[in-house]
Amino acid sequence: MFGQIAKIGRTLKFVGVAKHLQNVEGPVNCELVHFVDHFTDDTLSTDKWTASTNGTSAAIAIVHTTYPHCCRILTGTADGNAEFLASGICWEDDQYAVCEARILLADVTGTCLFFGLSDAVNETSPDMPIDYDGGTLAAGADNAVGIVVDADDTVNGASSIVAVGVNNTALETAIDSGTDWEDDEWHRLRVELNPDGDADFYLDGVVFGHMETAIVSGTKLCIIVALANRETAQNYGYVDYVKGWQKESA
Repeated sequence: MFGQIAKIGRTLKFVGVAKHLQNVEGPVNCELVHFVDHFTDDTLSTDKWTASTNGTSAAIAIVHTTYPHCCRILTGTADGNAEFLASGICWEDDQYAVCEARILLADVTGTCLFFGLSDAVNETSPDMPIDYDGGTLAAGADNAVGIVVDADDTVNGASSIVAVGVNNTALETAIDSGTDWEDDEWHRLRVELNPDGDADFYLDGVVFGHMETAIVSGTKLCIIVALANRETAQNYGYVDYVKGWQKESA
């Protein structure tokens, strides 16, 4: 006989034959606010996303050619052109907001990626929420927290995957993951917040950094994928999925 509650420490994982078959009967009542987009639609939903493009030939669109169910972000052709894919501004550290995405970069030494949470759905191009434009850490956002890889990064290295934050325009000390991003390589990125504005950073399921007061606690944020060009040839990246979850409002 089983009790009424099965206690799971962190993850419920089905293995063997069960992972390939339907394994849940009846409704699953989610206690968390959750958002998932696997980009299986024909076109990008303007109800879910604000897509902002800058520069010649820049585009953000769902494509099912090279990879199935992905959103492709094409930069403009000029150095500094930045493109933004952002959710609604409804995520908050007070609700333990978490965001995750699986992303591919085609040419790491020609691009800059920011993934995480920011207080605005875009920045004035060529600004990014946070990046290494000009070689050193800089922020276009007042409050943002995420993971950056920037070809202009002369501090950690042009392919380094780095955790970053900006709290009321004050940049936090960046955390180098110790991993370099290779061309045409997929990585799974995650940022987790707590009610103190602290952040934990994950790369491919493994935590690599903790940042205290990464943002001003209580700031409303969007989940954002930002991609900027770092040369004069057009560059691109693919987003396989974006997920977000947090507690219900008090």
